[in-house]
Amino acid sequence: MKQIVIISGKGGTGKTTVISALARLVPDKVLVDADVDAANLEIVTSPELESSEIYTEGEIAVISDDKCIRCDICRQNCRFDSIIVGDDGSYSVDEHGCEGCRVCKLVCPADAVEMQVMESGFVKKSKTPYGMLFHGELSAGRDNSGKMVTYLRELGVEEAQKNNFDWVLIDGAPGIGCQVIASLTGVDGAIVVSEPTLSAIHDLKRVVELASHFHIKIGVVINKSDINLSLTREIHRWADENKMPLLEQIPLDKRIVNAMAERKSPVEIGDDALTKLYENIWNNFIETYFSHH
Repeated sequence: MKQIVIISGKGGTGKTTVISALARLVPDKVLVDADVDAANLEIVTSPELESSEIYTEGEIAVISDDKCIRCDICRQNCRFDSIIVGDDGSYSVDEHGCEGCRVCKLVCPADAVEMQVMESGFVKKSKTPYGMLFHGELSAGRDNSGKMVTYLRELGVEEAQKNNFDWVLIDGAPGIGCQVIASLTGVDGAIVVSEPTLSAIHDLKRVVELASHFHIKIGVVINKSDINLSLTREIHRWADENKMPLLEQIPLDKRIVNAMAERKSPVEIGDDALTKLYENIWNNFIETYFSHH
């Protein structure tokens, strides 16, 4: 069983469009949406929710008004400025600013501070026509979602192993932050989707540098490849120089946009030539790195 993540250096390059096509083309797999800040793979996979559990992560401080002696020591020692003094002199904690460091609890002479487990969102398991989907929903204002991504991936791997499936396909978050690192750690390969724009090329190089740090097998897809042919050629040159396979390039096609708006993937348009491009992405990647599989 192999884990393959589809990532992009920046948002809007077409990463979810690519994985929505692969979800229909690749057999014997489990899907994981690791972009928990803005999970949208469910939009194009028609999921039927099977289970949902509250996800807890970290702690926040809570001050007991009955025990608090208004000494102000907690506020003076909070490096995150999360202790709020009310008009009536009462003390409370800004839950969105609190990092759960426990300093206020340690310095409080009245033992008025307790640490409470924080609900960070929901972890969901859904059945789709294309395989089981594990996806998360991060509550507004919550961060440190890398742990949720790791948990979702663990659930996906367990499901794949239970069913003796070959693949776990992961829809990674854009960028190079915590979620992306959690999406990349320990995977077997990464398909990086870019587009021929200056910002996308810049971010492509950053995310490839990150993936290379983890010694991950990488392939590149150029989406909307005909919007700037000179920059498309630049990505070609860069991929060649770095001995990185260019898996396929997908032209800008309004039918793809319309299909996604109708919650369909590009391979459901019914154009054999277009479907072949997405098949090439997968086949070229597997033949390059996993031909023994």
